[in-house]
Amino acid sequence: MPSADARTNQSHDTPAVRSPTAYLFHGETGHLSTIQIYLQSIHGFKVKDVQDMLSSSALYSTQKVFSRIVGKSVRTIQRQGAAKQPVQLSPQQSAVAFQYAKVLEHAIAVFGSQKSAEDWLGKPCKYLEGGVPLDLIDNPLGFQAVEDYLERIELGIYQ
Repeated sequence: MPSADARTNQSHDTPAVRSPTAYLFHGETGHLSTIQIYLQSIHGFKVKDVQDMLSSSALYSTQKVFSRIVGKSVRTIQRQGAAKQPVQLSPQQSAVAFQYAKVLEHAIAVFGSQKSAEDWLGKPCKYLEGGVPLDLIDNPLGFQAVEDYLERIELGIYQ
């Protein structure tokens, strides 16, 4: 938990430093089982929560990750927003949003800082056949490959 100093100068609506998945679940996910996470994603995450999670990351903000999650261009999203489209993501979009949040959170834990994690996520990786981790996350198999490699790095068994 951040110190009182870290929370100073933050408004009531702006939370102290939060983990990426905490934006989606309004709290820490450490106590949630995989099935509980699944069930919450089936109901769909709120668009605002996903946008807040993405805006907490310089990399995610600049790489149009929201468009990757929803599978639409920013312009299409803006047009639909004006037409009062649902404010929640579909179950599939929510699953992809969770993958992005989970990988960022895991990478921060592995590399020790958000900046280092984002640097790693945004560069080609030899272990991933030259793929950029950020570009693999929206596919379930790519997500698993990135997560597996992060686990290997944690254990010190990587090349």
